[in-house]
Amino acid sequence: MRQTSRLLLSFVSLLALLTAAAYAQKRMCPKPPPSPFKHDGQIVTSFDSRAGGMRTTLQHPRPLGGGAASYYLAATFMHQDPRRPAAPTLDLILVSASPAANLRAGRQLVFVLDGQPRAFGQNVSYRSQPAADGTTLESARITLSYADASAFARARNVVARVGGAEVELTNNHLEALREMVSLMAPSPSRWQTDALSSAK
Repeated sequence: MRQTSRLLLSFVSLLALLTAAAYAQKRMCPKPPPSPFKHDGQIVTSFDSRAGGMRTTLQHPRPLGGGAASYYLAATFMHQDPRRPAAPTLDLILVSASPAANLRAGRQLVFVLDGQPRAFGQNVSYRSQPAADGTTLESARITLSYADASAFARARNVVARVGGAEVELTNNHLEALREMVSLMAPSPSRWQTDALSSAK
């Protein structure tokens, strides 16, 4: 057998083995089940170099409020290291570029969960920054404890009172928040597995 024929035969054999191995690996890695939460939000987990850890962020493309002022919902949290557990928190963010939006009005932002008002005045920070199109983005960031975030996730009706206006979160937005809260606290068995694997 000539040298070129041997090389060609070896290449074909190697290609067949690699294809079979890739197919077997694909069969061994089951596809994750679809999320039980139905929403249009985009949830991404990535490494936050400034914070030195993994961060999960939600951005929802649908606006809140149908009046002169419209708001957009975002949320973010840092993943906790099971070896150094700390109280998890979720940052809930309302953003608006509408001139009618006045997030700073009275410095009072109140959420009404199933008819029960809950003020988070101590945990709210406000920010204004110019956007690329010349408008000004106004944002209010509310830091929620895990208990408060869970209350949002359990609520069937959530209304934000912003600068004298009331904005209701749709079920689509609430479903996105429910998924975020479910990602904040993995099951104890997963924490135990992560801790054991990191100890090895």
